[in-house]
Amino acid sequence: MEKVWEELKKIEAEAEKIRSDAQQKSQDITALAQLNSEKLVANSQTYADEEGQQLFVGSVEEANRRRDEQLKANEVVTEKLKVHAGKRMELAVKAVLGAIVGEARS
Repeated sequence: MEKVWEELKKIEAEAEKIRSDAQQKSQDITALAQLNSEKLVANSQTYADEEGQQLFVGSVEEANRRRDEQLKANEVVTEKLKVHAGKRMELAVKAVLGAIVGEARS
């Protein structure tokens, strides 16, 4: 009976060691998972910041491109208006001179 009792104590001690080792491994795995998740969150934040910066730069470049296109289009319209106004100015000057000359003759 004594031998059975000793054998049971050994089995119980071994079971306790297995439980303790399993608990320690579980804590180690949990700590490692926590560390990896923190790294992942930090990397995600860095990636999101970089992505946001790239979108911002792209938006600014697109806005500048559109502004330049609009400026060019406005310059074309301005030139057309200047030419048109110049033609009208010639007619206006002729009309004013004609009126002045006409009054001078009277």
